[in-house]
Amino acid sequence: MKVILLENVVGLGRAGDIKNVRDGYARNYLLPVRLAEIATRKTEEVILKMREKLAKKAAAMFESAKQQKETLETITLEIKAKAGEEEKLFGSVTSSQIADALKEQGYDVDKKKLVMDHIKTLGEHAIKIKLDEGVTAVLKVNVVKE
Repeated sequence: MKVILLENVVGLGRAGDIKNVRDGYARNYLLPVRLAEIATRKTEEVILKMREKLAKKAAAMFESAKQQKETLETITLEIKAKAGEEEKLFGSVTSSQIADALKEQGYDVDKKKLVMDHIKTLGEHAIKIKLDEGVTAVLKVNVVKE
C-alpha cells in the first residue's frame, strides 16, 4: 500500500515522504495513529504543494528530538526493585517501568522507543532511546534494592 507520511516514523521515513508499506502495517498502525494517509493522485498533488511545510515540521521534530536527547542524557533514573543476596532481581525491570518512571519525572517517552533487554541485576545500566531518525539518547538507569 502506498502511503504519505504525515510525521517522522523511525525506520520508515520523514514527514512528506511517499512510501510503499505492507497493508497490515498501514491499516493497523500508521493510519489509526495518524502517522500517514493513503496516497492517491489527489493527495499526492496536495502533499507536493505542502512538502515545504512538512519539511519544516520534520526539521522541527528533529531539533526537538536533539534537545530531548541532551536533557535525557543528563539525568540518572533510579528504580527500586526487590532483589536477592547475589544482587539478582526477583523479576526484571522492563521498558514499561522505565517509561512510567520517566513520565513521573516529566519526560514523555513511549516504551516502544526504548531499545533494551530486561534488566535482571542491581546497579547502573545504559538504555538506548530512539527519539527520531538518527537521534539516539543513552539513559542511565540505576536499579537499587527495595
